[in-house]
This record gives sequence, C-alpha cells and structure tokens, in this order.
Amino acid sequence: MKKIHHVGIVSEKLDLALNILNIKKSQILEIINDDIQHNKLHFIQLENNDPWIEIIIPKNSNSTVFNYTKKYKMGLHHMGILCNNIKEIESQFEKNTEVVKIGNYELTVESFGGKISTLFIATHNMITEYVEINNE
Repeated sequence: MKKIHHVGIVSEKLDLALNILNIKKSQILEIINDDIQHNKLHFIQLENNDPWIEIIIPKNSNSTVFNYTKKYKMGLHHMGILCNNIKEIESQFEKNTEVVKIGNYELTVESFGGKISTLFIATHNMITEYVEINNE
C-alpha cells in the first residue's frame, strides 16, 4: 500500500504557518519535540481530508530545516508517503544515481498510530518521506 500520508510544511514560526493555512491552534492534535532532528512537529488532520499536515518549526540552529527557514521563512518541505516496508523502498533507490538518501528516523507519533519508521530521500527539488507504521 502506498498513499499520500501527509504534507510537511516548514515554517520559521508556528503562527505564520497557521495564519497562511487558516488553521487554529486548537486544531493541532499532537506536538512532538524531535530532539534528533532538532525540530518541533505539529500534526493536524483537517476535516474531510485524509492526508495530515505536519508543520515543522526549527528549535535551534542545529535543526535539519534551520537553513530552509532562513532562506524561505515558510514553504512546502516534503510529501509523506505511507508504505508497508521501508527496507524494500530503500533497496529500490540504492542504485538510483538521481536519488540521495537523506536519512532514516524512528519516532513515536500517537496521531499516526504509534511508532513509525521513516526514510527521507531527495531527487532534484523534491523531498519524499516514506512512513511505515510499526504497531507490532
């Protein structure tokens, strides 16, 4: 199964993203302090929409999105794709010279069902995050 799971939006400030997207703070279902990537993650699921919105705010200059916010203030960062097997997806891209692996991360996101594994890849001007939900 592969489907669009979420859209990752980076913003220098939470209020900037919420205002642009016309989202109220009360619509944020979960906030996670990601100390590995040095970001604060805000998860929102809009009514009548299946994909989630993830608003990513850098916590400090070590953040994986810090330079992005300094250059653009806010913007679309990545598309999250739900998959059944990250290792299989990763192996499909191993020899593809147009794809750069950015990293793998594990995180618990209760809104997404609990523990997740992720694979970030980049090609040209597009970042894709594959998400595998690990409810075992």
